[in-house]
Amino acid sequence: MNKNIFWIAPIIAMAIGILPMPYGYYNLSRIIVCGCSLFFVYNSHLQKDTTFLWIFGFFAALYNPIIPIHLYDKELWMVVNLVTGITFFLKRDILNSD
Repeated sequence: MNKNIFWIAPIIAMAIGILPMPYGYYNLSRIIVCGCSLFFVYNSHLQKDTTFLWIFGFFAALYNPIIPIHLYDKELWMVVNLVTGITFFLKRDILNSD
C-alpha cells in the first residue's frame, strides 16, 4: 500500500482551503486531515515516538469533523494549516519505517 497519500492528501486539502471555498469543503478537509492525523498517531505509536503521537493527536482533535473547533479567523486557520502541513511533510518518513 502506498502510504504517501496520508501525508500528501492533507497538505493538498489545506492548500486548496486557502481559496474561498464553500463551507462544505472545509468539512471535507477536516475529515481528510483528521483521518490522516489518526493514521500518523498510529504510526507514531508503532515507532514509539510519543512526542509526535501527541502532536498528531492534537491535530486530530483540532480538525475533527464531529465537534468542530472554530477559530473564526481565516488568517489564523491559514497559519495553523501551514504548521500542520509542514509537520506532515517533515514526519512523512514515519510512515515508511516499518
